Amino acid sequence: MGTTGTLPTAGFEAIADTIMYRWSAERDVWVSPSEIAQARAYLERAGVVTSPLPDGRFAVGGGTAATLEAARLVLLGLRHLHATRTGRRSA
Repeated sequence: MGTTGTLPTAGFEAIADTIMYRWSAERDVWVSPSEIAQARAYLERAGVVTSPLPDGRFAVGGGTAATLEAARLVLLGLRHLHATRTGRRSA
């Protein structure tokens, strides 16, 4: 029961480095449905609202308002996470 407080960080934050390694080593930006779900949950915790669209893309609200495909959505999460890890604000 003491680990309940650590569960949110076990999601996207835990797989971010693996995604980056896979993208750089394989030169392929494929993302799994679970990676997309974890990226969306991470972005929501960071205050970035995302909504799935009928065509498979995602609407992103807030200061980064855009329509993104799945890999770009995960990339947005990675950029935001990197900025928080390095102490910079996400643009």
